[in-house]
Amino acid sequence: MGLIAVGGLLRVAIDWRLLGRSLTYPDRPITSADWYQPQRKVAGIGPQAPPLAKAETTEIPPEALQTALEFAEAQNSVALLVMHRDRLVVEQYWQGHQAADLVNSMSMVKTLLALLIGVAIDEGQIGSLQDPIGSYLPEWANDPRGDITIADLLYMQSGLRNDDRTNTLRSDLVKLYGGSDVQKLALGIPLEGKPGEAFDYNNVNSQLLSLVLERATGESFGDYLSSRLWQPLGAGDGFLWLDRPGGHAKPFCCFFATAPDWVRLGQMLLHEGQVGETQVISSEWIEQMRRESPLEPTFGLHVWLKARTAAYPQVNYASSAPFAAPDTFYLDGRHHQRVYVIPSEELVIVRIGEDPPAWNDSVIVNAIVEGLRDRQEN
Repeated sequence: MGLIAVGGLLRVAIDWRLLGRSLTYPDRPITSADWYQPQRKVAGIGPQAPPLAKAETTEIPPEALQTALEFAEAQNSVALLVMHRDRLVVEQYWQGHQAADLVNSMSMVKTLLALLIGVAIDEGQIGSLQDPIGSYLPEWANDPRGDITIADLLYMQSGLRNDDRTNTLRSDLVKLYGGSDVQKLALGIPLEGKPGEAFDYNNVNSQLLSLVLERATGESFGDYLSSRLWQPLGAGDGFLWLDRPGGHAKPFCCFFATAPDWVRLGQMLLHEGQVGETQVISSEWIEQMRRESPLEPTFGLHVWLKARTAAYPQVNYASSAPFAAPDTFYLDGRHHQRVYVIPSEELVIVRIGEDPPAWNDSVIVNAIVEGLRDRQEN
């Protein structure tokens, strides 16, 4: 989202950390991992995971892979990885990027948050999706905002104010991203609509959801992510960006991991929550995540379900055509970080990169899916 030029400072209390981050925000926010300070490690199985298994041959036609590679490179990508039937068939890096380099997931971390909500429900720490969040946030226990349900947050239908301007330090979104106290900010956002009545993609929903998770489990988001998902996944160490030293993580935006570890995450989703012989996330929860929001058919429980074509005016346009495989679902981060999962074709596709000049979700996915289907038919 780009932090912005300073304006109106004399009329507002100054958060010097927010100001400093605004003035020094990197031109390459996805790959400039060292800029994000302070950090909190999310322990995996070690500093790096072992290499992913690679295919010796592939059914995907070379011209389909070439189309995907050429488009990815032209769109300012630093990594494109394609896994078919649990074997890597493409692992390509550009611009000096390497497999072990950590990158900012941006909003892809929202899907990790949703997965952990499912774990907390299965473990009995959260009652159900219909629980009012006031049950977990005493600050809102006697507040109309406390009637917002966990489902409302996951489906982006909370009715909370959505000030997503990026051209002023007074914006909720800019303060949430770069400010010194994300918990105080999130708990101070007012209600502007009735929960459950309108889809409105709002980063505050995810930040509040992480606070609900922490209060319900008694664990920090980073510790819960490490023990319930990241280590069982077999991933290497990652890190979270904190708002201040000893402060809170930002599970709406900022988890850092390698491109191969995002493939591992996609592989787990492909196998309905299973890693090897271990059921890390219940298959029933993943199935529930993939059900359409009652208010926006492209969106599930913090995961995207359809290509965002002009047919869906409530969401930002990102694709000229629908996905060739209707069962495609995907994680989405700003500047078009992607983990596509295509169960019908046993595919996982990961794209990592900086801001692309002309992104189109249908190009890479459909080139590979249609290439596979043409090969199988012939």
